[in-house]
Amino acid sequence: MRKKWAAYEDAAQSVIAGMREAINLATGGVRQKVEGASGMQWELDARAWQEGADGFLLVEVRQYDSPLNQEALAVIAWRIQDMDGSGRIAASLLPQETCFSPAANAADSEYLRLTDDSTAQNYIAEFLSRRFHSLTVRGNL
Repeated sequence: MRKKWAAYEDAAQSVIAGMREAINLATGGVRQKVEGASGMQWELDARAWQEGADGFLLVEVRQYDSPLNQEALAVIAWRIQDMDGSGRIAASLLPQETCFSPAANAADSEYLRLTDDSTAQNYIAEFLSRRFHSLTVRGNL
């Protein structure tokens, strides 16, 4: 059986791919391993390139019901720096103001909120004060 976090990660990737035009992304990506300038291998949930930007955005998907601690935020910041990224898109089910610290919000970050039961086919998302959705209807109407 597929893990719930994997479906949630697929949902985040699907949302980002579906709203590429609306948020000015040239390309999106999928889970991959990337080597940083330090020689460290990083496993990324995804990365996305913005139109006209030199770096990429690190996509970090967190399906937690409590805010990230300082250590987790430091790891994300180091990944961005080590891979010469230009910022991040953080996906979470928590409201933005409770998910990340003010220091993390000050970084070049965007926030994607997904409902806990989101999948790649069925989701409701909020990004930059806009709502995006995809729903699949099954059965007879």
